[in-house]
Amino acid sequence: MTKRALVIGIVLAVLECLIAPYNDFVIRNTFLAGGHFPLAPFFVLTVLALVANSILRSLHPKLALSAQELVIIWCIMIAVAGIPSSGMMRDALSAFAAYHYFATPENEWRSLFFQYIPEWRVVRDEGAIVSFYEGVSVGERIPWGAWLKPLSVWALYILTAYFVMVCLAVLLRKQWVEYERCTFPLVQLPVEISVHRSGVVNSFFKSRKMWLGFAIPAFVHTLNGLQAYFPTLPHIPIRIWLDPFLVGRPLNALRPFQIVILMSMVGFSYLLTLEVAFSLWFFFLFFKLQCLIGSMLGFLITKGPGVKWTAYSFSAAQEAGACLTLAGFAIFKARGHIKQLFLSGFGHRSPQPDTQSEPMPAGLTVLGLIGGLLLLIYLSVLMGMSLGFAVLFVIFSAGVFIALTWQIINGGIPFINPSFSPQSFFLTTLGTAHITPSTTTWLFMQPTGLTSHLREFMMPNVMNGLKAADTVRANRRNLLMAMGVAMVLGLFVSYYSVLKVSYQHGALFVHTGGSGGVRWLSAVLTSPPMGTDWTNTGFTLFGSAFTIGLMWMRKVFVWWPLHPIGYTMLSSWASFKLWFSIMLGYFLKYGVVKYGGLRAYREARPLFLGLILGEMTCAGLWSIVGMITGVQTGYRILLD
Repeated sequence: MTKRALVIGIVLAVLECLIAPYNDFVIRNTFLAGGHFPLAPFFVLTVLALVANSILRSLHPKLALSAQELVIIWCIMIAVAGIPSSGMMRDALSAFAAYHYFATPENEWRSLFFQYIPEWRVVRDEGAIVSFYEGVSVGERIPWGAWLKPLSVWALYILTAYFVMVCLAVLLRKQWVEYERCTFPLVQLPVEISVHRSGVVNSFFKSRKMWLGFAIPAFVHTLNGLQAYFPTLPHIPIRIWLDPFLVGRPLNALRPFQIVILMSMVGFSYLLTLEVAFSLWFFFLFFKLQCLIGSMLGFLITKGPGVKWTAYSFSAAQEAGACLTLAGFAIFKARGHIKQLFLSGFGHRSPQPDTQSEPMPAGLTVLGLIGGLLLLIYLSVLMGMSLGFAVLFVIFSAGVFIALTWQIINGGIPFINPSFSPQSFFLTTLGTAHITPSTTTWLFMQPTGLTSHLREFMMPNVMNGLKAADTVRANRRNLLMAMGVAMVLGLFVSYYSVLKVSYQHGALFVHTGGSGGVRWLSAVLTSPPMGTDWTNTGFTLFGSAFTIGLMWMRKVFVWWPLHPIGYTMLSSWASFKLWFSIMLGYFLKYGVVKYGGLRAYREARPLFLGLILGEMTCAGLWSIVGMITGVQTGYRILLD
């Protein structure tokens, strides 16, 4: 790793964390650090490869950044993606202040759960809490000291969780990269842009087909972006609600239903295998069919605490069962390599060549994973969980991290987010009667970036970074160390940036101080104790059995068209938003392959990569326009 790649990557990662909260929450542009194909790192990579490198190469070829350096910069930047945005800070700070700000004599929160909150766990300064939500007055200083203790403890928890994710990524890397050969769709375009073959300009940017694909989103988003600033201009609709056509029973059971056309997702869908792309949109329609049949049969379709987005309890339970089963199979299939790492880590066997080449030493991986899990359990107990529940909670979280990472590296989903959460899963399977009020309080009051709002959690970014490093023959260990440094710096810079934005503009305005978790907590604690919800627990078991059946069918029958990845995302937010774009990409690829074969697929590939490049470039340019103008109705291209 060169020093300039390391310095450029770290500096840009810090700037990303510094700027993103203002862009995302105040200007409300396309999120710079949102999703698992974040805008800022890719836009910077494109500028470096197309503009900066062309200038440097024309001055002297040796001045240009190499493919390894470009990929390293991108990897360091994606390591912090999500920390200043929805992956952590969008909802994190509200967990330290909402309990007091939204408490009233009428809701009786003080007598309901205040006694279960440790003193050091939340902000106690009433003035700091009020000004956090409503903004500071002119000349008033931000009360940094009030946040020092709770954020310090939470930083330890976050960094431990990130380290556990890194260890899990190292543990499963060989199985997924070398044995299963997962496709890693989100890595392909950054690597393609970075690799330079000849001439002043990278050959990727000389493709006419690529620029034809680029022109389609460029035209649409130029027109729509201008209309956002000048409403009298025409626009091309790319978000269409079908709800007005779904009136009366049983069709109203299909609501909400939306068509969203993301041209970048059409491009990513083209990079998937046909069975994966087909399964992703097929199972979302299968979920809607379940809703329709349930309504026709007169079932009451409910949505319990912790069930998110547009899902229902029955579908969230199926998703949870499918994801946990998938995580178990992933660990089982990688058992040989995991055994080698454990034996090498504990000194029972000399390190094998395949373990020596891993991104972390075997001992650090194994002991770090075990120690990290134990520390997470201990911190959870300190914050109010019972020991037994803390063990279940941490194991559940690790399983979800594994399953969602597998979804991203196979399905190319840049905006993942399951419809289930620890709250919905444990309230369904255990019931409130078997969970203490103190445990329930901690379960609902923790920041959502590591539990229920997982569209930008860390593990997939680490896995994508390690895959990209292999593609350009970069040193894995040096890269992982650089990504780790970026995570630590990015966390503290994000704390500073989000607190500053919240106090200057008011968390109520910039939506960084919601109260959803505390209101759910209040509803659960004031409801009569309930035992196990056997109906939805049955759906969880059904989801597990159905996933096993899908895996078995794929193993036995070569022609079987359904991949379990679609079922694990049955009613997720990503499926709701992306199903149509994935279906569009699937049919385009199916037509190309059926009538043109492999050669036609390869020739058309630059056009679909151009769709991704064009939409991401437009998103970056409109974000710059929004920040320059300061207009708070900026044009948001990607999902928020």
